[in-house]
Amino acid sequence: MDIEEFIANYKNHPVMFIGTGLSLRYLTNSYSWENLLKNIALEFNPNEEYYLDIKAKYMKGQYCAYEKVATDLEKDFNDYLQKNRNGKFERINDLFYKNMKKGINISRFKLYISDLLSNTEIKDCVLAEIAELKKARKNIGSIITTNYDKMIEDIFSFNPLI
Repeated sequence: MDIEEFIANYKNHPVMFIGTGLSLRYLTNSYSWENLLKNIALEFNPNEEYYLDIKAKYMKGQYCAYEKVATDLEKDFNDYLQKNRNGKFERINDLFYKNMKKGINISRFKLYISDLLSNTEIKDCVLAEIAELKKARKNIGSIITTNYDKMIEDIFSFNPLI
């Protein structure tokens, strides 16, 4: 039984919950929570130990509080970009100052993540699966996702409610 047949058996429309696994499977540029943070850390500080030291502060056994890692990285990333106006992250600084001129204070870190995840290029090897997902769209009531990328909106033509 394929997904379309399975969903068609329901009288009401199900709600789908979609996590990072879908993006990791279908997108050319997708990240797990840890890989996203590690990638950002290495972009402005190529010493891997910098990231590992931050991560170590927030590990309890096998569990890591990545939201706290992200908070530390955000502070360091924003400070780094403020001190390095031009160069590798000049475009992010340009976006930051463009927003500030409008009275909008958005973290450089968040602008960078948004830019990093803005490309939703689907892997060629999964195009047939994506076509099947699109067919199932008419039978899906809504989608709940923790993903920051726009893949779901692009595939299902949903308007996000954040």
